[in-house]
Parts: sequence; C-alpha cells; structure tokens
Amino acid sequence: MTITNFLQEEKRGSELLQVLGIPAQGNGHKTLMEVCTAQQRNEDEVIKEIERLKKEPEFDYPEGFFSWLPKHVIQYLKEEHHEYTCSLIRDAQEYGERAWEVHGIQYPKLNEVKWYVQKLKEKLETHLNFEKLEFFPMMLRLFDLNGEASNEIVETLKKQAKIIEKDQEEIKDYLQRIHDLTDDFTPPSEACTTLRMLYFTLLKLDEDLIKHYFKQEKYLLSKLK
Repeated sequence: MTITNFLQEEKRGSELLQVLGIPAQGNGHKTLMEVCTAQQRNEDEVIKEIERLKKEPEFDYPEGFFSWLPKHVIQYLKEEHHEYTCSLIRDAQEYGERAWEVHGIQYPKLNEVKWYVQKLKEKLETHLNFEKLEFFPMMLRLFDLNGEASNEIVETLKKQAKIIEKDQEEIKDYLQRIHDLTDDFTPPSEACTTLRMLYFTLLKLDEDLIKHYFKQEKYLLSKLK
C-alpha cells in the first residue's frame, strides 16, 4: 500500500502520519516500508503504533455536557475522565522508559523527562484517588442536600478544595518543566517512533488536564468560594 492509498483509506491518516513523523508530501507513490527504510525506522514498530492510535479515539465530552447538572458532571469525571487520564500517564511512563533505554545517551534531557514523568504519575495517581474517594463523594452530598449542608460539610469541602488546588499547582509545575525540556512536546526531526509517541502522549495528557481543571473550576471549586 502506498502512502496515497493509506491517506485515502484512513480518515485520520494525515494526523497519524504526522504524529509518527512520516512525511506524506513527496512520498505519495512510495510504500510505508520504503519511507521507513529511507528514515532508518522500524516499519513493524510504526505499523504497531498506527494500529494503536487507530484503536484509541480522541477523548471528548459527551453531547450536552456543558448543560449538565453539577452532580452529573461529577459522576462523569469520576467514572470516565479519570480512567482516560490514568491511561495517558501510564502510556507516557512506558514510552519514556523505552525511549530512555535506547536514546538516553543521544538525548541527555530524556533522563530529566523520565524523572518528571514519574513524579507526575505519582502525584496524579494520589490526586485522582483523593478526588474519587474524598472530594467527589462530599460534593455529591452537598448537591443532594440542595445547598442546605451543615457547616461541617462546607468547611470540609473548602479544606479539600485547597488540597486540590495545591495539587493542581504542583502538577502544572511538573508539566511546565516537561514543556521546557521537550520544546513544547516537539520531537527531534530524527526521532524514533517511541520517542515521537512519548511526546504525543504527553501533549494529549497536557490538553486533557487543561480540560479537567476547567471543568472542576467551573462546576465544583467555584461553588465553594
């Protein structure tokens, strides 16, 4: 199959090739194997990641999400969004380990990226568990009481909100360091498939957390101020 055939058959073909650093321009008549050979890339690895990306559709909010009641937003964040975030950070750690093993000497900054990804993973897991097990249930209690909650519940929620906001600042700091180390998630022109997937996954995680924090501020944290 030529690159042109691939682009014609795959709806997201252009995006997939761009993510993996496979130039379509000027290569339309060539096969993927020919392009990978010219780039000294492993064709099997590229195909594997293409199939993986095809099976993982873009995460987006359901229709009508912005008009949902706050308690429905909480349920959605807890049951759907958290799992997506966790899958991204797990993938980022896996790609980071593999990329560092192969290219740690070639790209010294990868060691720092790997360290920050690990710290980000640890903080996110703690943060999301706190939301799921402590903050969200307490917020649901507040909404179930139609705002007529005891002072104890309100004060507890305000303390929890401060913990969440502190966590968010720490997470943003880790992500900013990764932004700086990766030139805003821009892989080197000669980067291998694994390194490109690491940068792409980190980009998607960054975008996901921006959405997540916006929803929390709009629907939850603002109710406690």
